[in-house]
Amino acid sequence: MRNDDTDEFEVPEIAASPPAYERVQPKYFGLTPHVLVGVLGVAALLAGVALLAGGSVAVGVLLLIAGLFLAALFAEQARRRRSSSLDRAAAAAIDQSLALAGFTRATITSWTNAGRRAAKLRLEAMKLARERSHVQYDLGAAVHAEDEPRVKELRAKMRELDEEVDRRGRDAAAAIAAAQRRTRAERRAVSTTQVRRRWTS
Repeated sequence: MRNDDTDEFEVPEIAASPPAYERVQPKYFGLTPHVLVGVLGVAALLAGVALLAGGSVAVGVLLLIAGLFLAALFAEQARRRRSSSLDRAAAAAIDQSLALAGFTRATITSWTNAGRRAAKLRLEAMKLARERSHVQYDLGAAVHAEDEPRVKELRAKMRELDEEVDRRGRDAAAAIAAAQRRTRAERRAVSTTQVRRRWTS
C-alpha cells in the first residue's frame, strides 16, 4: 500500500575528514613523566656529586649511577618524542653529540690506518733506496771494468728500484690524501646534520 503523504528528500553530503586523535599524557607535579625522569636524573647526579665531595662514597656512587640511568632514559624519550621545546633542545644536543662522536671515531680510524700504511710504505722506500745505493756502487765498478753486460744489467736494476721507490712514495701520499678526503666528508656530514621532528599518527 503506497503512502502518498511521504515526501522524498536528499541527505546532505558530509565532507569526509580524517579523525583527529589527541594523546593525553599523565602529569605528576605538573610535569609529564619523561620530564619528571629528567628532573630526577639531574637531582640524583647533583646529589651524588655532593655526597662524593662530602665523603659518602657508596651512596654517592649509587646516586650517580641512578642519575646516569635516569638521564639516559630521558634522553631516549626526548629523542623519540620531540614534542616540546625541551625535548627538541635535548634531542638536538644528543644528535649533535652523536654526530661529533661519529666524526671523531671516523677521523681517528682514518688517520690511524693512513699513518700506519704511509709509515710502512716509507720504510719500504728507505730499504729500496739503500739497495739502490749498493747497485749504484756496483754499477760504478762495472763501468770502470768496462763490463758492458754487467753495466746493462745494473742500469736496468736501478731503473726498477727507482720505479719502486717512486711508487711507494705515491702510495703513501695517496693514503694521506684519502684520509684527508674522508675527514672533510665527515666534517661536512656533521655540519649539515639537521634534526627534523618525526611526526607520528
